[in-house]
Amino acid sequence: MDIRTYIEKLLERPELQGIVRKIGRQRLLPAAALLALLVLAVSLLAARGAAGRRLSNDKKTEARIEEVSRQYLALRADRDEFVRRAALSPSQGILKAVDDIFTGMGLKGKIATLKSLDTVHINGLTSEQAQIALKQVNLNETVNLLYKIENAPMMLTIRQAEFKNSFSAPALDIRLELALTRKK
Repeated sequence: MDIRTYIEKLLERPELQGIVRKIGRQRLLPAAALLALLVLAVSLLAARGAAGRRLSNDKKTEARIEEVSRQYLALRADRDEFVRRAALSPSQGILKAVDDIFTGMGLKGKIATLKSLDTVHINGLTSEQAQIALKQVNLNETVNLLYKIENAPMMLTIRQAEFKNSFSAPALDIRLELALTRKK
């Protein structure tokens, strides 16, 4: 049954006969068409609003994905730098690396104790730790030492540091725990 036949059968019902006579057949079809257009317009506006909300959510998701991507790239660059510096670390060990740094700075005579602690193996990397105690180090030497350790071409990191005033006022007693990370 097509729509025209359905509308004609609907209009033949006795309840609707009074309404049809009042409105008239010529006015009923344009009113029905106008009602259909109104329903279509409302549904299109609702669909447009839903599409706008979806687009807004998609833009927020895209921004979050871009932020995570930036963080990933930064972490990857840090890891690559870590691996590059670990590859440059000397294979002789931490005692040799510490000796090289302190000898180059003229601080070898101020080393009170130097002892190797433990070695840890993780994911193809070896981390050796050592504890160093220095006596009578002035502030300038301390700053230079920390700078030299931080900017060494090898992966030498300070795990722990302790600074105490020495009995002579302008000097410090320093205890450092250093770790040298290198490839196995």
